[in-house]
Amino acid sequence: MQAILSVFALSLLAGCTNETEKQAQTEDDSPNYPDIEFYDFSEASPWYLGNSVEYPEEVTVVTAMNQEYQYFGGEDKRTVEVDVDFPETGDWAQVGLYFRLECPENGLCDHWDRSGSLQLMLNPDTEEQIGVELLRHITPYRIEMTHYIDVTPLAGLLKGTQRLNSFIDTWVGPGHSDGEGWRVTAEFVFYPGPPAEAEVIPIWGRRNITVGQTEDGETIADQIEAVTFEIPEDATKVKAHLITTGHSFGNTYNCAEFCQMRHDMVFNGETFSTYPWREDCAENPVSPQYGTWEYPRNGWCPGGVAVGQVLDITESLVIGGSNTLDFDILLAGGSPYVNASPVDLLPYTITSLRLYVYR
Repeated sequence: MQAILSVFALSLLAGCTNETEKQAQTEDDSPNYPDIEFYDFSEASPWYLGNSVEYPEEVTVVTAMNQEYQYFGGEDKRTVEVDVDFPETGDWAQVGLYFRLECPENGLCDHWDRSGSLQLMLNPDTEEQIGVELLRHITPYRIEMTHYIDVTPLAGLLKGTQRLNSFIDTWVGPGHSDGEGWRVTAEFVFYPGPPAEAEVIPIWGRRNITVGQTEDGETIADQIEAVTFEIPEDATKVKAHLITTGHSFGNTYNCAEFCQMRHDMVFNGETFSTYPWREDCAENPVSPQYGTWEYPRNGWCPGGVAVGQVLDITESLVIGGSNTLDFDILLAGGSPYVNASPVDLLPYTITSLRLYVYR
């Protein structure tokens, strides 16, 4: 059975559509945007460090979280939810997300590398709630990190009061011998200018997919439903944004953390493959860390953000009609992965996916 998703139309409709009224407009009616220097996120790739970022005075900064303490213990604060007041209106040519992990006040960071995520929760407190992952990160071993990433396509979602969900898969807290957790700061930086947002079709928020299992009910196909979605007839470009990180080791080939895997998105029968393997972990400027931070990994490095891959899928879609998406995870060479020597923690991939529709 296919899950059916609708397009979240997020652009603001402004101005008149009557041609006579349009002709009556003068140049003075055009938006007057400030002359502003935008941030070069491509130059900051692949580490997206935010230690020395300076904001132009024309930007609007929204602090979503300020040193929010996340930990596990008598009180489980691995997950924290906050309601954030974003600008109700405005044209944004660029939106940046500043994210910082700090040690607790006593300086005792979590000793281990933990997966983490910041999500925007659509339709919170309803059965239709779905997450849109703003940021995937892996904590460093026992030191702090600061990153600054581009979330411009999601600008249309960042309006009015919205709920954010911050998760860190930590198992330490106050008094623990392996550290006491993390403090989280998140700021959204809105650069005024011609709007560059997209319409967003959320496919999956952050979800775990077990890989390598062959028993009925446990395969990837059993965990993933094909998705049907509509693309508006005036769309000019559609992109898919997939974020994946592989976790657990000791299984066959040390999957899914230390083995190379391939992720296939199949749109209307056409396959788009991504290969998230990171060979450059030893070059991570968030260092020196403790632990095995220098080892290559499947889609991530300790103390780094995993921004995923964005692919243009326009030519494979039916514009103005219905489309289907399916998904698979294979070994990098294209063969199915069979976990013949499982350990207690089975290999899994944390996945999120959304589509950007441009008009």
